[in-house]
Amino acid sequence: YAADTWQIGTIFPLTGPLSKNGTKNFDGVKIATDMINEAGGVLGKKVVLVSADAPTTEAAASEANRLITNEKVTAIVGTQASSLSMAATVVAEKNKVFYIENEGISDDITGRGFKYVFRTTFNSQMMGTQMVDYSAEAIAQKLGKKAKELRFAIIHEDGGFGTSSAKHLIARSKELGLDVVLTEAYSAKSADLSSLVLKLRQAKPDILLAAQYINDSILFHKQAAEMKFKPIVVGTTAGQGNPDFFSALKEEANGVLAGGIPSEISIKGLGEQQKKDASEFVKRYEASHNGEYPNPTSFVGFAGAWILYKHILPKAGSLDAEKLREVVLSLDIPRGKGVMNWGIKFAGPDAKNAGQNVYASAGINQWQGGQLKLVFPKDIASSDLK
Repeated sequence: YAADTWQIGTIFPLTGPLSKNGTKNFDGVKIATDMINEAGGVLGKKVVLVSADAPTTEAAASEANRLITNEKVTAIVGTQASSLSMAATVVAEKNKVFYIENEGISDDITGRGFKYVFRTTFNSQMMGTQMVDYSAEAIAQKLGKKAKELRFAIIHEDGGFGTSSAKHLIARSKELGLDVVLTEAYSAKSADLSSLVLKLRQAKPDILLAAQYINDSILFHKQAAEMKFKPIVVGTTAGQGNPDFFSALKEEANGVLAGGIPSEISIKGLGEQQKKDASEFVKRYEASHNGEYPNPTSFVGFAGAWILYKHILPKAGSLDAEKLREVVLSLDIPRGKGVMNWGIKFAGPDAKNAGQNVYASAGINQWQGGQLKLVFPKDIASSDLK
């Protein structure tokens, strides 16, 4: 590779069952890369992405190995899915390679005391707690009931993402003394979820909290509609918040909620330069996706790369992992001055969640008239709960 470029590795599921979100996330990274390069690069040098496809955990580990050993990369951005991140980051940590996780939310990613792994997005504890709190407050109020009078059910895919999310959905429900009538795990690879729908129908929940990926969320909602099971669903942006969810379910999708990545950047709350950057990202995404507003997973792809290009790399002046790490741990950027309405401050090496961006925050979105609207947090929301 040319000495006058920055070689950054990327690991995403670009094929296989997780590719819908993986590709969208990578689109966000690529737009950030184009934007920084067209503005003259970082310290006058262009960024070149050395990309890897990781459809499975085995591929994530072996591709991390290949990027580090053969391609000699010392910084990687990825991975979109928690299970893939868990595998790839082990290899990076062992080789002292700097790793930005921009979407995988399992607590374990930043719960292992790793020194070189930094997550720019929120974790499953932040998301799960918010989903339960929002259900117990806003949704209960909308139904004209007290939270304790409502029946809740929790379902989740049995991989790293679903299990980690469900742990917090269950714990927070317990803390609030909610009536959870059913908790059920299932495989995201299932071709039939009718037995799960049947169990839920018998349990009669008012509110269903669901941690699902896109393919299984579509299958579940289609079978629930066929079997006339219609609770209020609070899913996640990994499933219910994906544009493909609406494409597949049309009218049935309206009213469904998705916790996780805020579906819209509230540009009015950003600083001047940040407004320009966010608007430019939205414009480029729409231009390359037939006018479609950016998918939440593309936002975090953009945000992870943008934090590296704008806040970390220029200060480090090098792709040396130790220098990058030093800069990351010194960052303290308030909300509105970072990217995507988040600030940037990472938990230090002695913290229980070492490497977690403690200023990142989750949001609650809802499908309204075919558009995914941000309904919480209130100060950056674009719509009210319908």
